[in-house]
Amino acid sequence: MADFTVLSSVSTAAGLWFRGGGFTTMGYAAHLALADADLSAASFKLFHKMCAIQNRKDHGLVMVESQAKFAEQVGMSQSSVSRGLKQLSEAGFIYPDGRNWRIRPDFVFNGNGAAQGRAVQSIPADAPDPYTRKGAELTVIDGGDNGDDGDA
Repeated sequence: MADFTVLSSVSTAAGLWFRGGGFTTMGYAAHLALADADLSAASFKLFHKMCAIQNRKDHGLVMVESQAKFAEQVGMSQSSVSRGLKQLSEAGFIYPDGRNWRIRPDFVFNGNGAAQGRAVQSIPADAPDPYTRKGAELTVIDGGDNGDDGDA
């Protein structure tokens, strides 16, 4: 049996970590809902900036000291940020949390499953659901594996 060796110029550790550190998780249905949403380019940009600056200890929380400082933080004008927050909120991707904003945790999340479960339970009942938009529906197909091995 021959010895097989693979050589790489990238260390194993570098291959296991993304540039810039941590990352958020976004499911396929979430990508579709975002793609199908009627958002302006500024709103789309703002959403991605909010994902990048969300609080890593309080999952999904985007802290807003003031509208002016928030606009400066994300590199956009105050009017663009104001319109973007309104569009994102109406579409259900974010919801207000006092003077701050929260990214909907069943849409994008940056923590573990237990923390996500707790965060999903705290979504306000009146928050719009981004998955109800065109193209985000789930289709159930009969005949899938239900775990029954057929030995009756």
